[in-house]
Amino acid sequence: MVIDVHTHTFPPRIAEKAIPKMSAAAKTTAYTDGTDSGLLSSMESAGIDVSVLLPVATNAAQVEKLNNIAVEKNSSFSGRGLFSLGAMHPDFEDFKSELARIKSEGLTGIKLHPAYQNTDLDDIKYLRIIESACENDLAVVVHAGLDIGIMPYNFSSVKHICNVLKAVAPKKLVLAHMGSWKGWDEVEKTLCGENVYLDTSFSLDRYEVPEGMFVPEEETKLLSEEQFCRMVKKHGADKILFGTDSPWSNQKKTLETVKRLIPGKEEQAMVLSENAKKIFCI
Repeated sequence: MVIDVHTHTFPPRIAEKAIPKMSAAAKTTAYTDGTDSGLLSSMESAGIDVSVLLPVATNAAQVEKLNNIAVEKNSSFSGRGLFSLGAMHPDFEDFKSELARIKSEGLTGIKLHPAYQNTDLDDIKYLRIIESACENDLAVVVHAGLDIGIMPYNFSSVKHICNVLKAVAPKKLVLAHMGSWKGWDEVEKTLCGENVYLDTSFSLDRYEVPEGMFVPEEETKLLSEEQFCRMVKKHGADKILFGTDSPWSNQKKTLETVKRLIPGKEEQAMVLSENAKKIFCI
């Protein structure tokens, strides 16, 4: 079984406008049309059984609506390969009640995106949310490191992450993009070995630039294979999760790369599915 713990989709009418806009802003290629059907087609081609959807609330008013959609989506796609987490925003006032509600509705985690939510990860508003999520046994998936479309300020640097670990010590904290996008040296030095999970999304090899756009080749380089292997060994395969950030990475290519770089059957099983089953109760 293969579980991709980091994917995004939109309703068709929104995806039609959002995907080209986001692709142009980030100067990175989209590998699906951003819809559920597009993701399912990608999964079939790649040999992926389940994709975890991560909805992002860009303002507090979206939270309840996104969580209602997530609950409906999990019902309609039950047994069909898509599983959604919930959303939360640092400015959502009644976060304790909402986290309890989504837990009761069967959602097993939330997504936080400090860059899109314009808030440092170690802000007290996030700390309270993460603490409450832990009390509800919910996983917390965080965009970690720089965001390709909102650089250069880093709302979720390794320093921010370390402050969260000291203040809250969450048991199910998942740091996307191998701990900190474009901050992998700091992750390897400081975070590897800590009680956090790292997902592989949008972090391996290099990213592709859409035709007609220019980005210096050096800037497109991501985590080297050598450093990735060192980080997996140092951090432990039991705390690494396979993720792609689809539509922004090619699911098939990413899966092939992870399988090649983690050849051991036991370690590969942990990374590709077993860790995700444990954290997200899939």
